[in-house]
Amino acid sequence: MKKIIFGILAMSLSTMALAENKYGVGLGVGVSNSIYKGADDKAYPVPLLDINYGNFYVKGITPGYYLFRGEDLSVSAFIDPMAGFPIKAKDMGVGYTNIDDRDFQAMVGLRADLNTGIAGIRTGASVQFGEHGSEAKISAFRPYNINDKFTLVPGIYVKGFSGDYTDYYFGVTSDEVRRSDSDNLNREYKADAAASVGANLTAEYKWNEKFSLIGILGVEKFSSEVTDSPIVNEDPLFIGSIGAKYYF
Repeated sequence: MKKIIFGILAMSLSTMALAENKYGVGLGVGVSNSIYKGADDKAYPVPLLDINYGNFYVKGITPGYYLFRGEDLSVSAFIDPMAGFPIKAKDMGVGYTNIDDRDFQAMVGLRADLNTGIAGIRTGASVQFGEHGSEAKISAFRPYNINDKFTLVPGIYVKGFSGDYTDYYFGVTSDEVRRSDSDNLNREYKADAAASVGANLTAEYKWNEKFSLIGILGVEKFSSEVTDSPIVNEDPLFIGSIGAKYYF
């Protein structure tokens, strides 16, 4: 899903070395299975922005501003313009096409990044708020410079979602059940606060000083508060993305 690919990009790209002023633009394509029952796997365009200008930055599609920027610790405020797990009813499987659409939401948040000084491990923590609830995330990752051209960044993370957030995206109302034309959707569901765990691997190959190739693989597993929903698959989400980026 788009949100997961953008989220991994925002985290992974921030692990690369930062210049005081740097401008990288590019485009990739991402693919993922769907968290929703009956929805087809899809491919998405993925903007690859890596822009730093003073205290302002854009990572993936997320703009932000550094409130504090030390040698090992940084704190920033950001806007996530495409958060959430959107789905159009028409894209659902048979028996689920009468649900309400779930839309992207814009969220504002705070993020702290720390270089632990332990085996090159870096950590990040963020919290963000939007119209349909809140989301928090803790991550750890470790860049490996294989050589002067090739960098691998494995990472793990844990997310928490407020009850309002999970209920908007994964809850089922009595009206949706009433409108259903199939026994596939035969009960209401009130989703409580939930969590997920995930892992990803980002690779960047610097073809030269101006041009890079980027690839991402990731998986995310959700807690039962999400997967018990009658409109949600129990399987983990798997994502993949590949793209190219040019630095000015």
